[in-house]
Amino acid sequence: MSRPVFITPSMSILLDAVRAIAALLVLGGHMVQMELYTGPYPFGPTMQHNAVIVFFVLSGLVIAHSVSSRSYTLKDYAIARASRIVPVAFFAIGFGTLIFAALSARGLAPAIVTWPYDELSLSSVLLPAVFLSESGDGVGPVWNPPYWSLTYEVWFYILFAAGFFLRGPSRWFWLAALCWVAGLRVLLMFPIWLLGAALVRYGTRWEPKGLRAVQFGLFGFILCAVSNVLGSSGRKVAEALQNQLDYAVKFSEYFLTDYLFGIGIAMLFIAARPFAEWAGEGLKKAERPVQWFAGFSFSLYILHWPMLSAMSVLGIEAGGNPLAFLALVGGIIGACALVAQFTEYRSKDVRRWLTARLSPQPRQASAT
Repeated sequence: MSRPVFITPSMSILLDAVRAIAALLVLGGHMVQMELYTGPYPFGPTMQHNAVIVFFVLSGLVIAHSVSSRSYTLKDYAIARASRIVPVAFFAIGFGTLIFAALSARGLAPAIVTWPYDELSLSSVLLPAVFLSESGDGVGPVWNPPYWSLTYEVWFYILFAAGFFLRGPSRWFWLAALCWVAGLRVLLMFPIWLLGAALVRYGTRWEPKGLRAVQFGLFGFILCAVSNVLGSSGRKVAEALQNQLDYAVKFSEYFLTDYLFGIGIAMLFIAARPFAEWAGEGLKKAERPVQWFAGFSFSLYILHWPMLSAMSVLGIEAGGNPLAFLALVGGIIGACALVAQFTEYRSKDVRRWLTARLSPQPRQASAT
């Protein structure tokens, strides 16, 4: 008997909703962090980081599912990932660079300090473009700290491809070489991404249902809560590690408690699977709006910080007014949805173009 797939049609809709909600939480959390909104907000300061961990587990799950359910080659995989990532990433680098340069010319950009993302240089453009901004002493794109997680994710894709598609000694050679290039920061967080990938193979073995599914999900939620409680202690361990190695772990500073949070999210996904099947009809009715929002969640995630930075230096803020906060959130969502029409939604076109260009051309018979 074939193993049941983890991502069923109903589960796919639910995961799209999770992706959209996580992107919204990152946006809201960063507006509070940058003090563009100072009114009541129900979440703590680590919520946006937690949302990134959700993205990592979700990404590992979706990528492993896609390669296990199709006859992918390494070239197919590379084209699919490049067509998804590159259009949005390059636009984000260009967008942040242009608005930073334009506002700097008016003497406004230095008002925002997001070191090391507040200095425009050749490195701040080229290194993010080849996804080396988080390796070694790399420099991130100006005015876009969230780009760190995209860089991590690209390296997760690359390392997974080397392990999945290569065989024999070449697999270990390339894994070792790629790990060296990716760097310790990326490797510290890679197990979290692999948790999601493992759900494809092992996530259907438990099949909790009814009360057991509720208990399973509750335990996952408790793990997530405990990880937040222990966050400061885990950060101290990371600080000791970076002092010992003389190597800044930067955004991987919560890696120990992030492991705990990632396990909790994986358990919540397992517990949610039977719920998704039970609520299949209701989820089906919500499919179109959910897919619409999830369809540009990547653009929303990677473009919101430059927009917020520009708003901050121009004095556009909500203060403590929740309605003004919602209005600004709606404006950013609308702007990202519009941009996505020319970037994120064009990934299939880019994929077809790359496939056509990289496919071997049939030889023309010579005239006799």
